[in-house]
Amino acid sequence: MKFLYLVFALFLLFSLATPGYGKVRKTCAPVGYCSPKCRVMDLKYTSADCKYSCCIPTTWKGK
Repeated sequence: MKFLYLVFALFLLFSLATPGYGKVRKTCAPVGYCSPKCRVMDLKYTSADCKYSCCIPTTWKGK
């Protein structure tokens, strides 16, 4: 039984340490633009419809 607990704990730690685990990928089209490199003041995140990353201009951050 202790072995099963150990296997489950290792699986849980591995799955939570995986980058991007549990993140919902949103669309970029209505508020931002797709680009391999964002401007310095833009917010950068991954998106389902962008190959590289979605860049949101600073005017959209608070809206």
